[in-house]
Amino acid sequence: MSSQEIKPMPLKLYNSIAKDFNKLGSFSRNAENDLRKKYKDLPNETLGSIISLLVQRAMKQSYRKSPVISSKYYELYEEMMKDNKKGDVILRLADSQGISPALFVRSLLQNAYTDSVAVKKYIKDTTLIENKDLAYQVFMGIMHDNRYGPHLDIMRQSIGLEYELRLERELRLMNISFSDESVLRLRGYDKTPDFKLDVPIAVDGFIVNWIESKALFADDENHLGYLKEQLMCYWNRFGPGMVIYWFGYLETLDCTPEVNNMFILRTKFPDKQSITQYKVDL
Repeated sequence: MSSQEIKPMPLKLYNSIAKDFNKLGSFSRNAENDLRKKYKDLPNETLGSIISLLVQRAMKQSYRKSPVISSKYYELYEEMMKDNKKGDVILRLADSQGISPALFVRSLLQNAYTDSVAVKKYIKDTTLIENKDLAYQVFMGIMHDNRYGPHLDIMRQSIGLEYELRLERELRLMNISFSDESVLRLRGYDKTPDFKLDVPIAVDGFIVNWIESKALFADDENHLGYLKEQLMCYWNRFGPGMVIYWFGYLETLDCTPEVNNMFILRTKFPDKQSITQYKVDL
């Protein structure tokens, strides 16, 4: 976990990372390491989050779920498995087809097993796959892909919770009273921010009624998604608030109409001197 403060990212730097990403011939961990060497001055969390975004979008654009495609992948797999030097068959096939190892694995299993429930079960626990060669190759594909598939889902949940707890600790240290998502849902709200402040605070003069924690990097596309699906709802119900993109965001987002009007963006919990707390008259 990086201790340095993360600044909003210039668009030029972000475009450079995206351009270098598009030149990669693989979506495996090794390819990611090449990017990390070039952008070693960036916090690991920031670059990792950007790579995850780019991988997800690349897979949506290039991969089409189809029995024909799954069958083709399985034929390629069987052909390569005839070789005595099997090795990392899944990784080589994923690279040759231009998709992530975990996605190749999923497509492969969808051809081998028609039951979608079984496919999900085998991805979660490869020891359940009776064919031991297939079990090993599936395991290798999943283990070498931390930007797509089950590993990414688990990491997202774990990291998201870690930073929510960090935010909660900061609020408690400053004696800022709040209601969390579970309390708000009991009150009948379907879409809720991570923390609704019982008494608003001001951050650098901006009134904040709620705080949303996002343990990721935000660019135009995913920020717009959060705006439509979540942030607009929070603003309509609770007024202005604050979004913390812990791993950074594009500096161009600060120029969008909603920022500094509906909510403010930060990359960490504000310093004490930036916060004004209000007392409730009883």
